[in-house]
Amino acid sequence: GFDKGDSLPGYFVGNTGLKEKHGIPSLNMQDSGNGFRTLTREIVDEVTAWPCALAVASSWSEADTERWGAALGEEFRSKGANVILGPGVNVHRVAKGGRNAE
Repeated sequence: GFDKGDSLPGYFVGNTGLKEKHGIPSLNMQDSGNGFRTLTREIVDEVTAWPCALAVASSWSEADTERWGAALGEEFRSKGANVILGPGVNVHRVAKGGRNAE
C-alpha cells in the first residue's frame, strides 16, 4: 500500500515505494497527461505543456496521436514516472464537471 515514508518529496504525486522482498518495483505516479506536474522550482523549466487527450483525439489522426503518446510517455519515463493517473474519461459529459480539458 501507500506509505508516506516511501514518497519522493516534490517529485511524484504519489508512489508505493520499492517492495524488494516481493520483486515489485515502485510505482512513481503523475496525475496528468497534460504535462508532468512539478511541485518544486528545481524542475519547473523541464516540463512540456501537452495538448489534452480530448484535443488530440479530435484530430482523428492516428499518426499524430501515436506520436503524442510516445513523446508524452518518453518525457514522463525520463523523469522517473511509470504511471500516468488519467486522463479523465467522459468527464465532459457532465456540464458541471469543471475539468473538461482533461
